[in-house]
Amino acid sequence: MDKSTIPQTTRLTAEEATKHLDKLQKLDEEIIALLTHASKSLQSLNEPSTQSVDEAKRDYQAHANKLFAGLESVTVGLRREAKALQDADVLGSTVTTKAEWVGRQKEREGIAAAEAVLNKLNAQGAD
Repeated sequence: MDKSTIPQTTRLTAEEATKHLDKLQKLDEEIIALLTHASKSLQSLNEPSTQSVDEAKRDYQAHANKLFAGLESVTVGLRREAKALQDADVLGSTVTTKAEWVGRQKEREGIAAAEAVLNKLNAQGAD
């Protein structure tokens, strides 16, 4: 086999590996913040409070918007890191493809669930 047919990969130096690990750590922190927004959005709907239905909707919507914006940011960051690791021959080629498919599916499920909650709130507000 001649060298031109051998796929070229980039090997990570210790410094580059550290940078990627730092990026993954920041993404982990973002995921924790996302879970907090998810919790607060559900809390605003489920816990009895002195808020009106409209205030609860606004509170829910604000946290849900932060959640979905953050999910998009984390998804992009994770894809970039997976691609960098794949290019460095650390991951196999199927990992990124599966991650993208699962991410899109989970995003659709999350949006459908959020829309169902908003529809329920709108129906309650109309009563």
